[in-house]
Amino acid sequence: MKLLAPRPLLLVMTLILIAGAIALIELRFGAAKPDTTQTNSSPPSSEKTAETTTEPKTAPEKTMQPEKTKESKPEASPEPTVSDAERIAKKEEKYDRAKEIVDPTGLINAESVSIEEAAGDSVVLLQFWTYSCFNCQAVQPYINSYHEEYADDGLQAIGVHKPEFEKDYDSVAEAVKQANIRYPVVLDNNDATWNAYNQNYWPTWYLIDADGFIRHKHIGEGAYEERL
Repeated sequence: MKLLAPRPLLLVMTLILIAGAIALIELRFGAAKPDTTQTNSSPPSSEKTAETTTEPKTAPEKTMQPEKTKESKPEASPEPTVSDAERIAKKEEKYDRAKEIVDPTGLINAESVSIEEAAGDSVVLLQFWTYSCFNCQAVQPYINSYHEEYADDGLQAIGVHKPEFEKDYDSVAEAVKQANIRYPVVLDNNDATWNAYNQNYWPTWYLIDADGFIRHKHIGEGAYEERL
């Protein structure tokens, strides 16, 4: 007859075997499981830090627009040049030529007077007058002012004293002085220049251009602004 261990002892041995088996299984599985503690406590890698670093924002580059060039306007074609002969010919068709001073009987404020010579360098204001004429006396201050203002700019005033009865040289010279006339005065006691211009009235003004053409004529007083 075989001896058998008491039952309590068998139960204890069985439990020990089961516990050992369980411990062995746990040890095997524990070695295979990664250690997360070391992984979690390690500092973040430089690559991860670089990924999370915020880069500074840069302004978008402006695209350079091509500079607009101004459209050049076409140059105006030069006006055709006109020769002196053609210019004079056109004036001949439109204006009368001024007549020269004819046989003066005396000169005041000048040694000689010539319309042609004066017109070549200047514009001539030719005045027919007589010192006893009331209208001539009224006009005289305006002619004086024109002479003073424009003489340096090329205006040459010339007075032609055609007398009604005032033919004495000294009397005319005194009248010229009293009227403050400082430009040349021609005495026309024989009406030679008066007739050359077909004159009929005092005072009469002529404006003669540098080519010797009469560009304006005015009889009597008034219209002072339009004369020059």
